[in-house]
Amino acid sequence: MSGAFTVITKIDDSDIKRVLGRLQKKAGNLHPCLKNIGLHLEESTKQRFNKEEDPDGNRWAALKPSTLKRKKGAKILTESAGLRDSIISAVRNNGLRVGTNKVYAATHQFGRDKTPEHKRKVTTVFGKKLNFPVWAQVRNYDPKIPPRPFLGVSTSDREEIMAILEDYLKK
Repeated sequence: MSGAFTVITKIDDSDIKRVLGRLQKKAGNLHPCLKNIGLHLEESTKQRFNKEEDPDGNRWAALKPSTLKRKKGAKILTESAGLRDSIISAVRNNGLRVGTNKVYAATHQFGRDKTPEHKRKVTTVFGKKLNFPVWAQVRNYDPKIPPRPFLGVSTSDREEIMAILEDYLKK
């Protein structure tokens, strides 16, 4: 997969770090263990799209009626499944990252209050290419998007991570 890896949230869990420290002293190479944890977190994150809930089990904010009118279905954050299907994990330097390369992911993870004023380059109008591109001023508009967190570690994820770590320590 090409593109930038977007880090949206960072999890700091002292219990997991403590066991990882023991594991690193015993095994040295954490890559296989972290890879298993990453695969679990990828699947867990993708399941949140089916359940439409955040890592704490809270339901995502409902879609506005105006949004429902233009969507093909009523599912939240899954119109094309592009965001869900972009969830990946990467192990580097004894560290694990789980995230996406979709630039719009942060808007859905954290929400957005408004779109700032900006300029946009217009190269086509009504499907016809312009001879000379023009710049259009776009005013502030307020399509407030509530946060719908999908990245993170749930209580059941923590339990599974600890089980993976303990299994790896036993080997």
